[in-house]
Amino acid sequence: MDGSRRRWAGRLGLVIASSALALGAGELAVRALGIAPDRFAQPWHLERADKRLGLDAYPDDPRGYFPIDLRDAAERARWRERGLPVVDARAARTPHAVPLRYTEELCRGEAIGPRDPQTARVVVIGDSFSEGQGVREQDTFAARLDAALDAEVINCGRRGDDFPALRARFEARLALEPDVVLYAMVLNDPEQSEAFHERQRYLDDWILDRRRMVTEGDGAPRPAELHLLALARDRIEGLRVGAATTAWYRDMVGPPNRAGWEATLAHLEAMRDAMRARGGELYVVLWPLLVELDGDYPFEAVHATIRAALEARGVAFHDALPAFRGQAPRSLWVHGADRHPNERAHARFAADVAPRLEAILARRGDRT
Repeated sequence: MDGSRRRWAGRLGLVIASSALALGAGELAVRALGIAPDRFAQPWHLERADKRLGLDAYPDDPRGYFPIDLRDAAERARWRERGLPVVDARAARTPHAVPLRYTEELCRGEAIGPRDPQTARVVVIGDSFSEGQGVREQDTFAARLDAALDAEVINCGRRGDDFPALRARFEARLALEPDVVLYAMVLNDPEQSEAFHERQRYLDDWILDRRRMVTEGDGAPRPAELHLLALARDRIEGLRVGAATTAWYRDMVGPPNRAGWEATLAHLEAMRDAMRARGGELYVVLWPLLVELDGDYPFEAVHATIRAALEARGVAFHDALPAFRGQAPRSLWVHGADRHPNERAHARFAADVAPRLEAILARRGDRT
């Protein structure tokens, strides 16, 4: 027995030693190659006090798209003079930026002129997907629609606008006398009960990758920390948060948020009625989230629920998801840490919506 135990002890020691050597070799390789969990300096939205001017600032510019480099002292001086002194504090970590300008009504772009009775007017509402976070003004889907259609398209999308704020934004923009209000819907727009909203604090939202953002340092593992362990921990945390986030989006239009979803539908019915009373039309177009479009998109059922609910209420609706199927999600992101649609995604959305919006405008023209 003693000999057998010694043999087993020897084998166990050999396994432990081999495993330790393999882990050590793996750790050395990971460190030598600089492999670590993806981390990004947190992007920032810089905004003047009157909210009429701003910058979306990012840590790097892998696509060569962002037109402003705040490392340039003259560039920083120009923005300080225009009312953004914080550019100096952000320049070191997030120097690459996109400029933003807004009208008196806080719509994106040039000042809105008087209504031309001979030209149809389309007012776009929605959140940051509509506003065009991280996207040049001329590249937003609203600007592309304005160029493509025989109509004036005004981009009144505003980041952070969910229901009920979207309802208030809609009512305020009726003063612009739109023929069509195009509401570009995103899956996190519905009103949320307080208890349901609390769940989001523990989630990634598939739009801003907050889990990977850092406000200090570069987020790399400490020298004494096992890099292999950091990679494994990051992977496990990503799977856990991803599963919880997917469930949260699905529940947004399900029983856990029933009161919020029913309130949202009531808002949309009231918006539909308000446009009909003015002789206009509300048109809802649903953006997909830019995840797993080239695989098993996880929110098919959410899209179907929204479509069924709006069509049952007589709200004109279009789902843009088919126009994005098969696309590599990362190719549509503004930045690795910011999964808002970039200029390619805005172009695809505009191309999908343009003929449908044109048909709506043509029907309206036939009735007048």
